[in-house]
Amino acid sequence: MISLLQGALCAAALADGGSADPRPSRQRAEEQIGIRLLEASSNRRDDPRALIYIVDHINPGTRISRRLEISNTSRSAQRVTMLPGAAVIDHNKFVPAPNRDANELSSWISVDRPVFVVPAKSNVQVKATITIPETASKGERYGAIWAKVASALKPGSGRNVTMVNSVGVRVYLDVGPGGDPPSDFRIEQLTPGRAKGGVPMVKAMVTNTGQRAIDLVGWMWLSDGPSGMKAGPFPAQVGTTLAPGTGAPVVVTLDDRLPDGPWRVKLMLESGRVRRTVTGTLSFPQKDATWGRAARLDAFSPWMYVAVGVLATVIAMTLAGLVIRRRLLSCAWWPAGRRRR
Repeated sequence: MISLLQGALCAAALADGGSADPRPSRQRAEEQIGIRLLEASSNRRDDPRALIYIVDHINPGTRISRRLEISNTSRSAQRVTMLPGAAVIDHNKFVPAPNRDANELSSWISVDRPVFVVPAKSNVQVKATITIPETASKGERYGAIWAKVASALKPGSGRNVTMVNSVGVRVYLDVGPGGDPPSDFRIEQLTPGRAKGGVPMVKAMVTNTGQRAIDLVGWMWLSDGPSGMKAGPFPAQVGTTLAPGTGAPVVVTLDDRLPDGPWRVKLMLESGRVRRTVTGTLSFPQKDATWGRAARLDAFSPWMYVAVGVLATVIAMTLAGLVIRRRLLSCAWWPAGRRRR
């Protein structure tokens, strides 16, 4: 469930799931709405990302529909307005576009109940339909389906403004003929460091090598440290979204009680059904607010061993086939009735 946003800014709900206004508010405690996706396409039910966001590939001239649930945890009824809008990936964050009509998604998405009332301590389901025109061009679009509640402040509050509370579900929609374009990414480097207060951290450089945007989540483990110590798992920072062909650092913050090392390190990152893992050896720098030497990554990760094994098998079978073919040709060429010396 995504928590309530305060104010007109909605970027935090899409980027990190947090609030756009960090200040405490009585209205936030009393008037809370949430939104969640209730279904995914049949071919993505094993995709964790598609169970949270609308992630799909659609051919022009077709349509899809998704059920959403709007919840109200407050003690009063809330009037909710559903509103689709465009989104962009800016500085590796998924955020609302400055113009809600920045791409075609806002005109392709319709909701069966644009305005409705959610009773106190209750929820309401709506159906969103995305219709792709036959003339739609190829490519991936980003957007969101927003649920908004506008509440006027009480007289005497000293603030002549209206609070707009919004929650939304992201939309990653790829349009084009054929199947879904591939998604993939590469972990290129691990660099250990320490924050200003001495807390150890590791920065992983990740590049999106696929053809669709990705949202990265993951975990890190440390082992074989001083006196055989082990630590983890530690979660990677959330909220990193990479457009195709772009790269960004993903930071893992560790326990401030960890010694410098050396350590064996394992990092697993995933986006939906795509998972990549790297292992290696690293040591943390002694000084605060510094980065140390990049980790020495293992030359062969487990999947590389599998690939090498498959390649060796193919080469062996090819060589065996050539030998058998040569022998068969030799027997066919030698004239019948003559003995070979």
